[in-house]
Amino acid sequence: MKLLRLLSLFVFIGLAPFVSAKDANPVFGSYEAIVIDHDMVQGVQVDGVGDIFIMFQPDKHDTQLTLKISMSQGSGYRNWFTGEEVLVAQENSGRASSTWTDRVQTSANYIEYHANGRIFLHLKKIKG
Repeated sequence: MKLLRLLSLFVFIGLAPFVSAKDANPVFGSYEAIVIDHDMVQGVQVDGVGDIFIMFQPDKHDTQLTLKISMSQGSGYRNWFTGEEVLVAQENSGRASSTWTDRVQTSANYIEYHANGRIFLHLKKIKG
């Protein structure tokens, strides 16, 4: 009986990393995606200097994108370099399908990507 319990414990400990990794949020460079809608976004890429790029799903490349930033989750939004709280993506006028677009660079800790009245990507800075 004790051997069975011990064996069960070893199996549980051995499988624990796989279970927790499955439930973990995806990480892209120095950002963790706390919300990601894969029906909208194929992927997120962060380069060596902290520029963030997204790739829309092929049928979503004409999405009208707006962005909001904040320093802490649930706090008030910061203004962009334009002086506005909401940044309208320049690529809204036309982006190619299946390409990395909509480059963002900010010192904010949280970045919200909005389309059609909802957040489809929410990034949290975890490094740097």
